[in-house]
Amino acid sequence: MNKSDCLCRVCSSTISDIFDFGNMPIANNLMPVINDTYTKNEYKYNMKIGVCINCSSLQIVNVPEKELMFNNQYAYFASQSEFMKSHFEKLGNKVMQLMDKEKDYILEIGSNDGIFLKYFADKQYKHLGVDASENVVETAKKNGVNALCSFFDEETSIEINNKYGKAKIIVITNTMHHIENCQEVAKGINNILAEDGTLIIEDPYLLDMYKIGSIEQVYAEHNFIWSLHSYKTLFEKHSIKLFDVEHFDTHGGSMRYYFSKQNLNKTSTMQEYINLELNNKIFDINTFIKFQENCINISKELYNFVVSKSKEGKIIAGYGATAKSATTLNYSNIDKNLISCIYDSTPFKIGKYTPGTHIEIKDAKLFTKDSPDYTILFAWNHKKEIIEKEKNNKSKTIWVEYIPELKLTYEN
Repeated sequence: MNKSDCLCRVCSSTISDIFDFGNMPIANNLMPVINDTYTKNEYKYNMKIGVCINCSSLQIVNVPEKELMFNNQYAYFASQSEFMKSHFEKLGNKVMQLMDKEKDYILEIGSNDGIFLKYFADKQYKHLGVDASENVVETAKKNGVNALCSFFDEETSIEINNKYGKAKIIVITNTMHHIENCQEVAKGINNILAEDGTLIIEDPYLLDMYKIGSIEQVYAEHNFIWSLHSYKTLFEKHSIKLFDVEHFDTHGGSMRYYFSKQNLNKTSTMQEYINLELNNKIFDINTFIKFQENCINISKELYNFVVSKSKEGKIIAGYGATAKSATTLNYSNIDKNLISCIYDSTPFKIGKYTPGTHIEIKDAKLFTKDSPDYTILFAWNHKKEIIEKEKNNKSKTIWVEYIPELKLTYEN
């Protein structure tokens, strides 16, 4: 285990390099065409994961410039998932009970296409969404959401505070792990969160990632994977205290964190997960080493399966051109020569090609007609939703899962 020259962006301790993925593309940088010019100029960077034994934060050591990742070509539109719509509607109903509709407003950082704030807009709650990607912000606005295209930091928080005042609720879902300068975000939140307000954050959970050996939760845009201990360390530096958590199965395992500026009583659930992290040796370097070994095994197992079936003349496709699958495909050396295409329902992605591996992305409406022999479920976190949809469409294929191990499903 090598020590890097980098300091932890959470607590400033020296971090250890545990996993060098080699040259990787930015996961959401889909290619519009495949030719020598585009292939030659495709941006790649050396992706290394570092771990801080002091605060348990797992992070990418060398994060690409944020403008390369979040811009008017951002490929993820959250509203494509009916499951996530339902998930966020439940959160919205819960949050509304904490607000005075006449005087309070809610701020969402990383509001994407307005999947969450639309519930507040429809019920005429005061709200504001902030997102750095112009194309998803424009979609949010078309859906009636009040949205601002900007990177959120201390300066942005001052501008919002001057115009809207303090926010009673701040929500950040699946976004904090996108942000390299977490200290700037924490400063901004401290500036704009009301004294009696609540900060709610939801992200993929570190312990779940270790448990299933999910190689693909880490990519350029996911440059942090958080735990209770690492979040406590970050926000306590800015006088914001964690007091409760909720665990969900979304994205292979996610944690929702509740913070306040006030000294609220810590819940028994929070203490339970604090103890769980300690019992699972979250500060032990061997835990991270075992995770690395699991990731390598998953990659080899998937590659060997694809090569084997390809030699048999089988047609192999993918389902869900997810950002996280870019890590698996590139690290496993699975490209357009091994996979015929990847099916996806997001209009922005259809007709483009996966970064690095240059696999064509086709409309999911063609899946039933094409009927590939094997279909790798890259959007495995939406397994139930996808298989049920294709079963209703009478699609025929053998589904291939690879997290936490290779598994074939013959439901279609």
